[in-house]
Amino acid sequence: MLLSRLLYYSRRNWTSTDPDEAEAMLEQILQAGRRNNPRDGLSGVLIVDDDLFVQVLEGPRSTLTRTFSRIQGDPRHEKIVLAGLTEVGDRQFDGWNVYVRRMPGHSSRPPWFSHPDVTTFDAFLVSVERLLCLEGETTALSSRTSKITLDFA
Repeated sequence: MLLSRLLYYSRRNWTSTDPDEAEAMLEQILQAGRRNNPRDGLSGVLIVDDDLFVQVLEGPRSTLTRTFSRIQGDPRHEKIVLAGLTEVGDRQFDGWNVYVRRMPGHSSRPPWFSHPDVTTFDAFLVSVERLLCLEGETTALSSRTSKITLDFA
């Protein structure tokens, strides 16, 4: 089986003044990933930072293509950008990993990540790793166990 890695980012396409409603919407997205990705033979990481979604998915290219098409049709996402699609020898993200980082009232993204526009897949992965390692956080992208980290600062 030819293994591929896909990386995209998008913006949240919903607004809510009710934190419980916003949290319920995010939980729906997380549940869909937990249900669909193992079934479809996909692994990856999803990073949610305020209104920004960054996701890396790994698996068979045909499955990645179908999954990305479904994401593009999901009304909860807007401004979807395919940042990379490459063949890989083995999985880097060996489980369904979710990292959620929130800073109420202001964006928690550092200036260099405010508008993801890096031009190469590797550069984008480095940017994602830098984002996760901010302020002494130790969440690793290449974790070999399924991990969900929710950080509501």
